[in-house]
Amino acid sequence: MKDRSHGIWMRVTLLAVSLVLCGCASITVTTKEYLTSPRFAPSDPARVQILAVEPKRANERLGEIMLSVAGSPSREKLEQKLKRAAAKLGADAVFMRYDTTHVVPIVYYDWWGGPYATSEAVYRDVVAVAIKYK
Repeated sequence: MKDRSHGIWMRVTLLAVSLVLCGCASITVTTKEYLTSPRFAPSDPARVQILAVEPKRANERLGEIMLSVAGSPSREKLEQKLKRAAAKLGADAVFMRYDTTHVVPIVYYDWWGGPYATSEAVYRDVVAVAIKYK
């Protein structure tokens, strides 16, 4: 009886873990440092600003930060990822260059009927430029 209840609890645990993981969003961060940009010591992520447009203040462009997002993470998580990546480059701020969402239908095929779409996958691409004020 003990082995049987252990097996049931193991299955329930695996099911719960798989349901939690399916609901998670993933964020992949890629940083491309510009070849001509100077190198700076890492900065504090908490002090990095996120700007909608390039500021008028004189600055040096350090590189691009690209976020590939699957699912719907919170705005705070996205901002945190941007700030951490920019801080590694020594940036004071990042400005948004590109932010778009792609909705891709998931199509299923049935043996007796034609194809049908029942759900969709949501992907988001964000590109920001890291800058250091002069």
